[in-house]
Amino acid sequence: MKLRKTYELEVNCDRSETVRYSFTDIPIGFFKGRYSAYPNCSVPAHWHEDIELIVPSEGEAVYNINGKLVKVAEGEGLLVNSRRIHSSYTEHLHDCYYNILIFHPMVLCISKETEQQVVQPIIGSSFDYILLQKGTQWHENILRWFALIRERHVDKHMPKEFSPMEFSVLKENEDKSEKPAIVGLVNLIWSEIAGNITPDEAPHAECNQLTSVKAMISFIDKHYAEKLALEDIAAAGFVSKRTCGNLFERFLFTSPIRFLNEYRLKRSVELLKNTDMTITEIALACGFSGASYYAETFRRETGKSPSEYRSNAAPPLTGENAVR
Repeated sequence: MKLRKTYELEVNCDRSETVRYSFTDIPIGFFKGRYSAYPNCSVPAHWHEDIELIVPSEGEAVYNINGKLVKVAEGEGLLVNSRRIHSSYTEHLHDCYYNILIFHPMVLCISKETEQQVVQPIIGSSFDYILLQKGTQWHENILRWFALIRERHVDKHMPKEFSPMEFSVLKENEDKSEKPAIVGLVNLIWSEIAGNITPDEAPHAECNQLTSVKAMISFIDKHYAEKLALEDIAAAGFVSKRTCGNLFERFLFTSPIRFLNEYRLKRSVELLKNTDMTITEIALACGFSGASYYAETFRRETGKSPSEYRSNAAPPLTGENAVR
């Protein structure tokens, strides 16, 4: 049998996700969840090396993939290429139940030749996602392979009534036939992609804009405790202030300064919950000019003062520790 475990979205300072898999030795994971488990039915922006395939079982979600919006509904699927920044939400806070398959490219590299000819050219190409819809044969094939994985390795071991965050974990040596079957189905999915996506003639370098965004986010993580201005953040990404603002709005749906303040608040919550530092000490440690401004900002965003938040032991401000 399989064990069911909760899954927390762990996002690092550069917005990369630390992915956990269903096996200890194969980088493949199966997940099921619902958007109402996230604050405002919204999954924060993140990226990973893995290819991601989401199929809603009820409702629909809107994905932002490298600044491109696409809606995926029940009966459809969305495949997100490796290393793409993506976030998602539901319209009007409607709920959406979904299943996700995630796998690292190394699963596909059964030989050096396969890696060089079938995997890397597609991962490194300019395509960001595929919206899989009925009526296109190879799309239907991918959805069929996905359904087999779900039926054999998810639905079989997970009840329909589930907690907000679950992923399946195969017990060691429980069923030796499971792993090759799963790997085979994942490779069938990739064979459809490789047969229908034309790689770029020249290797596609990572988007310069995406590189700038990652650099600016990393800069904020390292210097959030300091006095920062928009020009400081823009300089970290080697872009103008205007371009900086446009990039944050495109990829993260927020402004650079608001992102900075939210990041500072997030760090302050960690200190409120895990230390006995005073409110003034926390304010200064997180880059706020003083306790009064910190308290005002905190109350505006949470409806509580830092002291009230600490005494109530409230959960974190963001959805980054919510469920997949």
